[in-house]
Amino acid sequence: MKRFGNNLLQFVGDFTVIDLETTGRSNKPVDITEISAIKYRGGKPVDSLCSFVKPENSILPFVQSLTGITDDMLVEAPKIDTLIEDVIAFIGDDVILGHNVNFDYGLVFAAYYDKTGKRMKNDYIDTLRISRLINKDIRNHKLETLCQYFEVERSVGHRALDDSHQTAQVYLKMRQKYIELREIKRKEESYYERI
Repeated sequence: MKRFGNNLLQFVGDFTVIDLETTGRSNKPVDITEISAIKYRGGKPVDSLCSFVKPENSILPFVQSLTGITDDMLVEAPKIDTLIEDVIAFIGDDVILGHNVNFDYGLVFAAYYDKTGKRMKNDYIDTLRISRLINKDIRNHKLETLCQYFEVERSVGHRALDDSHQTAQVYLKMRQKYIELREIKRKEESYYERI
């Protein structure tokens, strides 16, 4: 049985971008520490949610230094099983967007399945996959590098809401680059047809 919906390689205007932070100890829902989603319509943000999540395990020290999230910050946070249905309701039937999205989608999918026994079937788009195809002139495809390349502000990194926003902006910039590259190719082909 298929786990998710379809892995789309296209540009859409309506989507929900997601990002999660974890303790760094596993790729299981019990190690989620922060979850966010931003809903886009016509390429513009229209609504968002973000919450700390209380994990079952402590955060690894290097992850604390990377994200700035500490165990003390999560003491009063809700557990993922009390949040996940609201997150899924927020996403609805939207295409899910993310950077290396299989990781984040996998955690959301597993948390929802663990709580309800139901499977998500949303189609999804991975900005990492798109970047590898159209950004041939870049040293790597990390979100931080893509933000620098496309001049997307990244004053905060490795936090769920900020990374969601940055991922969406990079996606929209890549759409514009694709349109420009397609137009260059069309003009070149038209030129060679005339000679």
